Amino acid sequence: IVINGAMQVAQRATSASASNGSYVSLDRYLSNVSGGGAYTFSQETDTPSGQGFKNSMKVSVDTADSSIASGDYYVIQYRIEGQDVAHLMLGTSDAVKVTLSFWVKSSLTGNFGASLINNGADRSYPFQYNISTANTWQKITKTIQLDTSGTWLTTNGVGLKIMFDFGSGTTYQGTADVWGGANYHTASSSVQLIGTSSATWYCTGVQLEVGEQAT
Repeated sequence: IVINGAMQVAQRATSASASNGSYVSLDRYLSNVSGGGAYTFSQETDTPSGQGFKNSMKVSVDTADSSIASGDYYVIQYRIEGQDVAHLMLGTSDAVKVTLSFWVKSSLTGNFGASLINNGADRSYPFQYNISTANTWQKITKTIQLDTSGTWLTTNGVGLKIMFDFGSGTTYQGTADVWGGANYHTASSSVQLIGTSSATWYCTGVQLEVGEQAT
């Protein structure tokens, strides 16, 4: 379902400073920034060995925010058009299971945060994925039972958001692995990349597939 998951297309710029609600670099990946920190968002050629990828996304912290206010956030989101997720039957009793997978590495280790969110930002599924070794590529695979309630668009509006979190305040922190009725970007106690100056995070090979297998 994800387009440009291999990070090959960056028509606007191969590197740019993230700004709130803007597409500044890699196509289809939207930066969201609210707070005193700053990060650079770029296309790179650093990729996991033997996987066939040419490019990756890099987030590099330029200005750290080590004390994030409750309503501030630092994220990148991928927005899927509603018509492209209609077959997932979100918001109904027939909602399917999907598997999100991607390759990732970071200069930091620990449990990082991410989320699936609806267009109205009133239904979300925060979760964590673990990076066990610094500066080493590893594959993340997460299977999720999609939401059986809430309003999910099947038009040309935003049907589903995939959110990668680099530090969000308590307003946007929810319970991991549970659908909640709020705009949660991450699970509580997740690593906050934005809190460390010069910290880096790379990602490529993003896939979202129906079922429980990452093909």
